[in-house]
Amino acid sequence: MITKSKTDYIKNPIFISYTSLSDFLKCPRTYYFKNLYRDKKTGNRIQVASPYLSLGSTVHDSVKWYIEMDGQITYDQLEKKFRNFWLKYSGKRGGFATREDEAVFGKRGIKMLDNFFKNAKRLEKITHKIDFPKLNLFEDVILMGNFDFIGERQDGTLHVCDFKTGVNDEKDPLQLYIYAILAEANFGKSVSAASFWYLDRDDAPREIVLDALEPRLEWLTEKAKEVKGAIVTKSWVCNEKGKCDCIAYQAILDGRGEFQFTDERYHKDIYFLPT
Repeated sequence: MITKSKTDYIKNPIFISYTSLSDFLKCPRTYYFKNLYRDKKTGNRIQVASPYLSLGSTVHDSVKWYIEMDGQITYDQLEKKFRNFWLKYSGKRGGFATREDEAVFGKRGIKMLDNFFKNAKRLEKITHKIDFPKLNLFEDVILMGNFDFIGERQDGTLHVCDFKTGVNDEKDPLQLYIYAILAEANFGKSVSAASFWYLDRDDAPREIVLDALEPRLEWLTEKAKEVKGAIVTKSWVCNEKGKCDCIAYQAILDGRGEFQFTDERYHKDIYFLPT
């Protein structure tokens, strides 16, 4: 089982998450724009508004509220909460070029919530809650995540589940391995199951075959060393040929984006990028 050793206070740590590591592995330049760059005036990170991100954020926030309420709410209350969350991302704020596009994504979100509400009882009772669990990998580098759901099974082991709102199945279960590692390290209990729940097409979580976590942790540590090396040497070269997320972020820095709002929770300035 993964254990968490006591560490001293780390000044200016480097945080590694599934999202940031995925950015780095795909394109170091994208990693820099999304995770390290700070606007000189606001001190915030920047983000390109995206319909897919807006949909995912709204559905996840709604499901999180359902879980926090211990499921003691009606579907009408859940849908109302979703619509209230959606206001934050309406129009260009959410990356929607037209009202028609926004309506399509909004209907998808409602469908996912309906599916989740009907089948939420399939999940175990949630017994472990923690915001942004962490594990020190080495020196000043810290692995971090944010669980969608951690349930405890009858034998006392844990089930890690991540809710998915995209149209494609995940090809790599790395995200679940990171969450399993963080769960064992922070809760001191073994993780025996890990699942993706594709909310728009499955009526229950879909388990993966969970292999030993220690080799995954070793691999993560090696990749985290590559990230730190790039930070030290400032090596931010695009690995992609053709279309890449870093192009959109460069366009924002070039003044072609339209500022929409500041997300105070995550300290990000959100921009709409016209096509």
